[in-house]
Amino acid sequence: MERLVSLLVLCLAVTAKAGNPFALQERKLSQCEALAFAELTPTNTRAPVLDLQWVGADDQTVFAITHKAMSEAGGLWRSKDGGKTFKDLTSTLNATLPTYEPFSVMAIYSQKSSPGNILLMGTGTYMWTSSDYGETLSPLPTPSHWRGSSIRSAKLHPWHDNWLLLLVKRPACKTPDPALMECPYDLMLNQDVFNPASPWKNLTADSGGKIAGFVDFDWAANLCPNRDTCGNLTLSDSLIFATMYARPDAYDQPWDPDVNFVTSTDWFASFSQHVRCGNMFELVGRSVYLAFANSCPTEWDGSPRASPSKYPRGITLLTSIDGGNTFVQACLPVALNQDGYELVETHDGRGAVVIVDYSVDAGFMALPASSVYTAGPHHALFSLSLTNVFHTDFGTTTDFARVEGVPGIYIANQMLATPGSSSSSSTSPAAAPGDYLDYTDLSDLTEQPVVESRITFNGGASWQRIPAPTQYRHPACNRCGSSPGGPGGSCFLHLHGLSAWDNMGLALPAVYSNPSAPGLVMATGNVGPLGQGLDGNDGLCTWLSTDGGVSWTDVAVGAYIYEFADWGGVIVMARHPGVNPTSPSAAAQEILFSLDYGECWQSVPLSEALLVENVRIEPDGQRPTVLVHGRACRKSDASPKCSGGAEDTSFAPGGVLYAVDVADLMRAKLSGSCGKSDYERWTVPTFDHQPRCVLGEKLQLERRKSGSRCLNGGAYSRPPPDSQPCECSLDGDTECDYGFLRDNKGCTRVTGSSMPTCPVIESGLYRVDPSGRRIVHGDVCSNPQAVIPQSAGGNTDNTGGGSSSGGGGDSGGRRRSSSHHSGWFGFLIFLLVG
Repeated sequence: MERLVSLLVLCLAVTAKAGNPFALQERKLSQCEALAFAELTPTNTRAPVLDLQWVGADDQTVFAITHKAMSEAGGLWRSKDGGKTFKDLTSTLNATLPTYEPFSVMAIYSQKSSPGNILLMGTGTYMWTSSDYGETLSPLPTPSHWRGSSIRSAKLHPWHDNWLLLLVKRPACKTPDPALMECPYDLMLNQDVFNPASPWKNLTADSGGKIAGFVDFDWAANLCPNRDTCGNLTLSDSLIFATMYARPDAYDQPWDPDVNFVTSTDWFASFSQHVRCGNMFELVGRSVYLAFANSCPTEWDGSPRASPSKYPRGITLLTSIDGGNTFVQACLPVALNQDGYELVETHDGRGAVVIVDYSVDAGFMALPASSVYTAGPHHALFSLSLTNVFHTDFGTTTDFARVEGVPGIYIANQMLATPGSSSSSSTSPAAAPGDYLDYTDLSDLTEQPVVESRITFNGGASWQRIPAPTQYRHPACNRCGSSPGGPGGSCFLHLHGLSAWDNMGLALPAVYSNPSAPGLVMATGNVGPLGQGLDGNDGLCTWLSTDGGVSWTDVAVGAYIYEFADWGGVIVMARHPGVNPTSPSAAAQEILFSLDYGECWQSVPLSEALLVENVRIEPDGQRPTVLVHGRACRKSDASPKCSGGAEDTSFAPGGVLYAVDVADLMRAKLSGSCGKSDYERWTVPTFDHQPRCVLGEKLQLERRKSGSRCLNGGAYSRPPPDSQPCECSLDGDTECDYGFLRDNKGCTRVTGSSMPTCPVIESGLYRVDPSGRRIVHGDVCSNPQAVIPQSAGGNTDNTGGGSSSGGGGDSGGRRRSSSHHSGWFGFLIFLLVG
């Protein structure tokens, strides 16, 4: 994503080792041909772009939703040529509204089977439908005049792309004190939502008084959005999961005991209660994850409580693998309190990583932190993978990222005490597996913690520091001093996570990958010797990995925003204002792109500079075109191309939007479509450049050679990876089981009476091996009995269905769900970062 670089083309000289398939081909500065391009001309919008939405299989129709800061007014622009030109639809749509209602678009829905059918949801009491890709739009008032801004959640049916459910606040409700009573929410259904004549059904009203309000909902079909993959799950098309309450005054607190989990197949004319006191839920990895309120007067199965819960303000997490019919208690070695939790789907789409959020009173301040628990057998046994995971004070997401396109790789940031302080544990300087468990009691801190990045290549079983490079393109990025980088060194790379990008204050581009570009990862961050962690100001640079996070290269000084196009064959980045948007050098005056995985960069000048907010590509990441959008900036000596006057007190920054079509820019230089000889096979390497076993197999994936002068093109389809099985090993394929913690010697049993009971274990359904180990979820290594003797009796969790999908993964697998509590309402976060 970003940074200002001169018109000289940057090049990285990498020394290749003979016979080493993982080393980049040697390329000298003279071989990086600097090309001249005409200035790109932007589309200027009256307000900054809030979101972009592509419609149709050809990705030529693009909508830009704009919004003025500190205002209810917004705008809508439409492109018919992939974003190269836009037409302003704002005044046309505004004319269809009553004079008292400002125009603003909240969401755009398109019918997959007939993409010309579009629904625009306004923030007020109107919506618009179209059957011609938005060429003509017809206004419709919302039923009972509910407001679009009051919609908590809306979901199209995955099998019937014109069925829409939405949860919206009842418009007649006015509560004097939301802390005492929540306004009820109605569940609305339309079974032909793109047809303006199709009626809406209020499922609350249709329940005949049995339901006073809904809290959460989902289509059961979202357990397997591709109907052919449902396996033994039998799901009715009309099956809806929901949590609801029966009395109007019943819902008044987080984790409410009056809220119940129910299912219905007849639009709630009737329904079945499955879990009393079941509150928020998410569908992740073909399982239902349900939060059961511990304040419930009964057990979750309805049986009488033998004794009150030890944690009445918290929840118990339940899981179901049979479509919500039956549940088992998910076992975590910690009570889930009200701070919240997140669920991250595993790479194989069949499990979840649970991230538990908490707050630590460090005396001088309250520190937000999280612990990561990895998926286990029966989707019910979770083990501690990493603790004290960082997120910023104003961020809403934890610094935990899944590396897309290759299985089992995650990157996280962990808080530690400064080495040598009284609250610090022993810290090994080596970036070796095992040093991830340097544990700090955050409550003992007397100063800000050090934030260090960690990476795992085995699904969270073990974590390690990220070695700093041994060579740099930019001297300003080398803050190692006399500390050596590389494997075994004492200087490390620290990368900004999702909480920095999702920060409500000043954002920084975060760790980013895309399933369409396996192996490519970019981030902003800095290097530092042991004891110096993540620092947003000192030595901030932009980094690129082309091997799944094993090795990294500094590609720019400062913060850049980035995107992968053409199935990963094109990388685009532009300067990002970062934490100092008022800096004279914060504006981008050029856009950079690379066709050889960051070895060389071409610079495209811009006719108008801007403060870049994002670089976007169509959802599949297949085309060699990206859209760069941001805000207009003020002129300065460093940024003469900004449109705003340096002293203009009336300057209100509008939106600036550029289309960067690399195929068009490089038309004279490219040799046409790629042929078979333009591709190579690659695999995630070890630090000494040997093929790495990842979750029990060595995967070889295809990608275009860095030196090939061609584009993959939209018609390209990456073939499935070649797989070679690996023998199971203790270090590479096992993790500590429930009730055990990993240390540098192995797995140690958790002692004391604080461990919650685990029904799956107590019933004999699952046995923990005396070694305290189990095979990592989704690991397909050979001969597990050689490392865990009881593995044949239930200590494996190879539910991934065989080999990983590798680079052919579905972007929908990047789903991340969470339930946080400022109120407690859950929401989905789709990881389209970048």
